Amino acid sequence: LKDIDKIELVAMDMWNPYKSAVKSVIPHAKIVIDKFHVVKLANEALEKIRKANRQNVSAKERRQLMRDRYVLLTRRKDLNDFDDQIKLQIWTDTFPLLGQAYELKEQFFDIYEAESINEAYKLYQNWFSNIPKELMAYFGDLIKAVNNWEEEIFNYFNSPITNAYTESLNRLIKTMNHVGRGYSFEALRAKILFTQGYRKIKKKKKFKEVEITFGKMLPDQFPNLEQAGYEWVYEEIYGADISTLIKAMEEGTF
Repeated sequence: LKDIDKIELVAMDMWNPYKSAVKSVIPHAKIVIDKFHVVKLANEALEKIRKANRQNVSAKERRQLMRDRYVLLTRRKDLNDFDDQIKLQIWTDTFPLLGQAYELKEQFFDIYEAESINEAYKLYQNWFSNIPKELMAYFGDLIKAVNNWEEEIFNYFNSPITNAYTESLNRLIKTMNHVGRGYSFEALRAKILFTQGYRKIKKKKKFKEVEITFGKMLPDQFPNLEQAGYEWVYEEIYGADISTLIKAMEEGTF
């Protein structure tokens, strides 16, 4: 990479070889763990509890738990369907341990709304102290991750960067590779970045050399060039927006 000494932050998931590579090549850079990979562990803990709970209920109760996975893994503030809100209330009242697990999941997500690293630490300590012993094992992977990557996880609250764009682009490339056959790396790269009609283009005005009777003149030699109508537009190509490519693929036009 050019200007590697200017890299200040590196967003990544919790994998030691990534950390070793950063420490080896750009040791001055601060590592920030992508928050998606952290909160995902909270969802996975709740999912384990949900599955365990379903094994210990009657057939009638299991029918009452229809769509429980969708509702339980959705943030409370994002449950726009009134029926889903009612279901959540019934489930958490009927199955107290499941209700506690849901609240713990919500509280952990709330940590990422902290406005400072100190507030985030306090919220995490409060969250950890509220885990009942019956649920501690289910949240074990999350607790272990925070213990092992504490500094890098909490760096987010001073430097809130993520890998969201890269993750979205990777998924799109995998989908495109699956749809087609035998693409080389160069072909995939060109298809993503330079597909005609999907490129994000920024136009800028720039003067061109002007042919006149006694040779060529440049803009600094001809101050009234724009008034004379001698201007042209050049393009800077930035590839394609993720949203544009996804829409095209969904519509089958890509």
